[in-house]
Amino acid sequence: MNKKFDKDRALPDALNFIRDELALMKLRTQDINRAVLMCEESLLSLLKHADFSRITYFIVNVRKVFGDVIIDLNVPGDEFDFYGNAEVPYHSDNNEDDEDDELQETQSAVQSLLLRSFSRFIRYKHYRRFNSVRIKAVLSNYSGLYKVLSILFLAVISGIALKSFFPEAVYMSVNDNIFVPVRTVFMNGLKMCAVPVVLFSIITCLSGMGSASGLKHSGGRLIKYILIFQIVSTAIAFSLMYIFRPGSGVRMIASSVETAPGESVSLMETLINFVPSNIVRPLLEGDMLQIMVIAVILGLSVGMAGVKIMRDVFGELTAVFMRATRIFMLIVPLAIFSSVASMVITTGLNTLLSVLGILLTLIAGYILLNIFYCIAVKVRTGLSPLVMLRKSLPMIITAFSTCSSMAALPDGMKCCDDMGISPKIYSLSVPLCTSVCKAAFPVTFTIFTLSAANMYGVELSVSGMISLALSIIVLTISTPGLPGAVIIALSALLAQAGCPLEFLGIALSISALEDLFNTPTTCMGNIACSIIAADGGNLIDREKYAS
Repeated sequence: MNKKFDKDRALPDALNFIRDELALMKLRTQDINRAVLMCEESLLSLLKHADFSRITYFIVNVRKVFGDVIIDLNVPGDEFDFYGNAEVPYHSDNNEDDEDDELQETQSAVQSLLLRSFSRFIRYKHYRRFNSVRIKAVLSNYSGLYKVLSILFLAVISGIALKSFFPEAVYMSVNDNIFVPVRTVFMNGLKMCAVPVVLFSIITCLSGMGSASGLKHSGGRLIKYILIFQIVSTAIAFSLMYIFRPGSGVRMIASSVETAPGESVSLMETLINFVPSNIVRPLLEGDMLQIMVIAVILGLSVGMAGVKIMRDVFGELTAVFMRATRIFMLIVPLAIFSSVASMVITTGLNTLLSVLGILLTLIAGYILLNIFYCIAVKVRTGLSPLVMLRKSLPMIITAFSTCSSMAALPDGMKCCDDMGISPKIYSLSVPLCTSVCKAAFPVTFTIFTLSAANMYGVELSVSGMISLALSIIVLTISTPGLPGAVIIALSALLAQAGCPLEFLGIALSISALEDLFNTPTTCMGNIACSIIAADGGNLIDREKYAS
């Protein structure tokens, strides 16, 4: 709702209006209080620099956008340093005339500190004689999903409209000069970051595990079950792809030259070629399998050598290139729109049915993986999997609503405690599985990569399938839980399989939906792995588990 306020009694009236509007949206009391605090400090700063000589009012707008609660404050005035100076002045023994000045400086510094502490939620700009502040009072867990669905809808409608109401020369010109260039820029950015992110993230992950003896002492049993879960997850995905073959109903043609599949080689040659003869050549040619082998060897070597400075350097390099990836992730909405609209223009609506088939295959894979968790817990420990599901419900809800396994980590540890698992296990297993296991990722990587091969007519040999499966397991362990990391890993797998990177546009359009099922499945894998590992070491209270 948009409302104007006169400069007299401006602040109290505006704050009361904001509080009433947020209450009508049925927000929690703590969210309302935090939003009002941000608005109060922002308005104090804006009104201090206001100019009501021409315009004698300011505007407040409270609304919901994709589930997010947004508050806009627009006050007339000249541009100024909104965040101000956050340094608290030094108080010396001054006379009484200076005390008021020092008090004002202190209040300004405290106000600046408060505004800077909320800088994640507050954005300031000066536009047409108005100082404008946008405050994100509440961030919805589903805002990303709403945005993606809206972009998909607009892209499909735009593609259909262009193809239905305009001549072929017009819509193909729009496709070739707008949609394809935007998509190409995005793909080139991901290709640029793919090799360094994969290399440095694997080295960082493995070097942090320390020596082989230390690894065995701290979590050898956990690592064993993590690998088993990932192998089973990969096998489930390959089986589903063999049965349903999503993406095979259409034949898409890449609009640009991409990595082509190499000549078919024997399994023995594939195994021999795992280890490169030159450490530079795989990096230059983008041979992802050999790059991962180099990274594994270097990561284990750094960990065994115990050179902490090297681990820190590789960790910082990983962070740098992940931030570079985030720069290109800023144009994800444009990339999704361009990819889907171009797909509708060039291939028609039949492709959308194949995309739906990919999504349903992914969901089926996650369901089967959860069934495997239950069977593994029952067979290995004799404990009831229904109890595991019931006590894991708070974690599942958090994982489903946030689509973040890291956000569900505290709930996961509490669920383990409620099941009687010893802290000696879950204090290690839940964080380790969250960062390393990610048992649902092989399903995601496998189905996406093989669906791309089906859609673009890429044939993979038996040896190619085996090397792809090994790469998927390695990338599952090393892929960090950061925005854009999954897409980077998928781009590496597509390059290895010889599939066009254009498929990333389709994967991006699906990922927001499949994440609703992927994240809870990953978190359930953490719980199941913890239960089995704890039972093997007699570190679970069976009576508490059954209660």
